[in-house]
Amino acid sequence: MNATRRGGVLSTFRSVGAVALLLHLCAGSFIGTSHADTIPVEVLDPTLQVTTAVSGLSGPIAMVFIGPDDMLVLEKGTGRIRRVIGGIIQATPALDLAVNSNSERGLLSIALSPGFSKNGLAYIRWTESSTGADSGNVLETPLLGNRIDVFHWDGSTFTQQGNILNLRALQTDNVLVPGQTGGTNGAPAANHNGGVIRFGPDGKLYVFMGDNGRRGWLQNLPNGPFLSAPNVDDTFGGPAPDNSHLTGVILRLNADGTAPADNPFFAAGGAIGGEVGANIQKVYSYGHRNGFGMAFDPQSGSLWETENADDAFSELNRVVPGMNGGWIQAMGPQSRFAQFKFIETTQFTQALQQVRFPPTRLAYTAALAQARMFMLPGAFYKDPEFSWVYEIGPAGATFINGNGLGTSYNGTFWFGSARSFGQVGGNGGSLYRMRLTPDRLNVDVSSDVRLKDHVADNLFRPTKFDGTESETLQIGRGFGITTDLVQGPDGALYVVSNTDNVIYKISRP
Repeated sequence: MNATRRGGVLSTFRSVGAVALLLHLCAGSFIGTSHADTIPVEVLDPTLQVTTAVSGLSGPIAMVFIGPDDMLVLEKGTGRIRRVIGGIIQATPALDLAVNSNSERGLLSIALSPGFSKNGLAYIRWTESSTGADSGNVLETPLLGNRIDVFHWDGSTFTQQGNILNLRALQTDNVLVPGQTGGTNGAPAANHNGGVIRFGPDGKLYVFMGDNGRRGWLQNLPNGPFLSAPNVDDTFGGPAPDNSHLTGVILRLNADGTAPADNPFFAAGGAIGGEVGANIQKVYSYGHRNGFGMAFDPQSGSLWETENADDAFSELNRVVPGMNGGWIQAMGPQSRFAQFKFIETTQFTQALQQVRFPPTRLAYTAALAQARMFMLPGAFYKDPEFSWVYEIGPAGATFINGNGLGTSYNGTFWFGSARSFGQVGGNGGSLYRMRLTPDRLNVDVSSDVRLKDHVADNLFRPTKFDGTESETLQIGRGFGITTDLVQGPDGALYVVSNTDNVIYKISRP
């Protein structure tokens, strides 16, 4: 496509390569709705305080510091990156992209190159509008409209350097697959994009791509969702992870978008060959549903992610190379599989988003569910480190490094909510804090005997988000949809509230 300029800044670009991926949460879109919280913002530890660091934003979704009091803030729906110096939003955006922001699409994430101070390179994840202007129309995005582009920072604005990845954005599953007589969804969708990108301590770029509603190999359906031929995923093919079906994964990439040779499925992908094999070489883990939080433990280097449930079993995972998270065959620990299936088949909408694979087709036992999973050579299933029986909507996440919030918080894992209290009540808009075990491999649940099974047995609510057994984990409330948490150079924690249109700061008084 031709490059155009909006507000003097390059906004759409020539495409250089392609790959696909996306995702959904609960009964509808979580990120991007316009409900501010209806309860006061507060942090529950009296040794900490919460203040407003930045106000006047429009749907902020992510942020990054480029100096001690100098940050870049992404606005999901406007496509703008706003520079904020000393708490003041600068008049001219650093970048303005033509985004499609329907549901969970939009300007989603930014990751600075490990060498940013010298090379000025930043990686930006966004959903392209096919019209050349910002759009909220569900159909106005290319099939592979979820992009990662590289930009150069000159000290005031970004200019595009190239594209390293294109992932699936368009869900038009209401179109019948040739040879099938039914099993279609009622309307196009725009959720389960995931979106978060992070550079790891190894210098590689990690990309969380939601399942985008796909039902193929990487959703643990070796023959796709259909019970009879043709065994495809959807209108565009599959179930193998070609460029239109590379979803429900965490990818690990070199800075140029290529696959590192030490990725867990590099050899397997090479043996398969072609487009599918090249995509498999990029996979770090799969069998993921959707999530908005991903962070590296500064003490161990391990990757942790928050993962949203359909109706049952939100998850917190420590991701290891070659891991198969189990979706769509299972969510939550295998010891609770019967409960997972009961909730999905009897409560709420009794659907797993796609009617092509209804919950009635889930296995009868955990062992059978695991036997049905699609296992790439060397892959293995792993239970989550922690989960909630009913959806709690974990979202943006980070680790606290050092004593900026006090010595007791050093090494703790914090994450926010994918719904505000104003939307769902219960524990919507909450912040949570987890402590890890000394070996940094598990969540430390020793302070609450109810959590010794690493499951919070919260209760049924029509809008979910019940906080039962999360009382000792909750550290704040009233924060709205919290899409990103970032520890600043000053040691304080900065919380991006997509619905309150502000960035909050948690610090010592």
